[in-house]
Amino acid sequence: MISLALAFALAAVAPQQPADPLGPAREGRLQCHSPDAARKTCGAIATYSFAADGTISNQAEVMLNPSPLIVMRDQTPVVVRDGAVCGPLTGLEGAVFTIDGQPADPQTAEMLRGQLSAAFAQLGTEVCTRYTPQGEGWLAEAFIDGRPRPDLNQPVMWVSPTDGYSVRP
Repeated sequence: MISLALAFALAAVAPQQPADPLGPAREGRLQCHSPDAARKTCGAIATYSFAADGTISNQAEVMLNPSPLIVMRDQTPVVVRDGAVCGPLTGLEGAVFTIDGQPADPQTAEMLRGQLSAAFAQLGTEVCTRYTPQGEGWLAEAFIDGRPRPDLNQPVMWVSPTDGYSVRP
């Protein structure tokens, strides 16, 4: 009986994870990574689409460099597994790059794609992200191939598409 009471007590103080980590996305909200609420900026914005067959697609807009501003846009399939959002660290063939708001020329885009692909290959094959409450938002905790990577953790907040957030420094 004491062990059952202890288990309930520990569960009460354990960090709470959302039942559906993509619940706000299902309601049309966007995920703003590394937000600056005062300036309405994000280091990355993720949106999700949900197909009738259950597949989930993550459309990401990621700042790769602040000056010149280099932004990558890519789409990746993801799954929700054990309360985490998981996706492959591959598949950058369709990534689109802009530099200071203009499309990157084909040679520069291919160079960026190659550099990112090489960096991802060194990290591993799959990233999973768990979300735990942190202040007014969430902490996105990264796991690469099942191993925690606290160096990749970042704050996240859900925003409305009409809130005016954008990916920029």
